[in-house]
Amino acid sequence: MGDINALVVFYSRYGTTEKLALAAGLGAIQADANIRLRRIADRADAPTIAADVQWKKTLDRMNRDYVAPRPADPVWADVIILATPAESSSEVESYVASLSSLGSMNGKLAAPLAPGNRESALKPIYSAAACCGLVVTPCGQSSDDPIATATSFGQHVTEMARALKKGSGVI
Repeated sequence: MGDINALVVFYSRYGTTEKLALAAGLGAIQADANIRLRRIADRADAPTIAADVQWKKTLDRMNRDYVAPRPADPVWADVIILATPAESSSEVESYVASLSSLGSMNGKLAAPLAPGNRESALKPIYSAAACCGLVVTPCGQSSDDPIATATSFGQHVTEMARALKKGSGVI
């Protein structure tokens, strides 16, 4: 087992952001991190979700595959990878804003990720994470292959967390 704990939290309706989260988690594993993969629950009501057949079908599958983040997850984590849809997500932003109520997040890394690294989707996450005391680590790289970018980012932030932990003795 690795010396770094990586929490990968995502919100996805149709599976696109889920794929980025899985790739980032794989990158963290490749960098020898322990990971927990969690999907943030929808805020939309059941009739709204049911009206969109693809959303409902994807949600049913994801509800079988993932659990929602638990209060102990961010406390356990050294790095929190936050995958959000390209059009932004109030679900992810609200989740991040709630983290300070779970204990000190000071010095932990927040690693927001969105398809295409869309600034409009990431800025609210950056802000919420910084307000919780998390050290925001932007992806900064964008390529024609978003899965490769997410995998590389997962590796990179795990190595950053390891260097910080080694250098200071704590994260």
